[in-house]
Amino acid sequence: MAPPPVQGQVGLTRRELERELAWMLRSVPDNPKEFVKLFTQTVVALMDKNNEAIARSLAQREPPGARGNG
Repeated sequence: MAPPPVQGQVGLTRRELERELAWMLRSVPDNPKEFVKLFTQTVVALMDKNNEAIARSLAQREPPGARGNG
């Protein structure tokens, strides 16, 4: 679970992104085509994780009942 957000921060911290990246690249293929595939998957996965963190952060900041049905 992510630590509480720093004042004004939205999304993952640089440290969290680096930790995720290190985990995803723990074994790098020798084949250049496989490396490109891994790199692409890694970028997309990091963006997804960061988008989820942004959504959580914004949801916590939004006052209850602020969203209407229209």
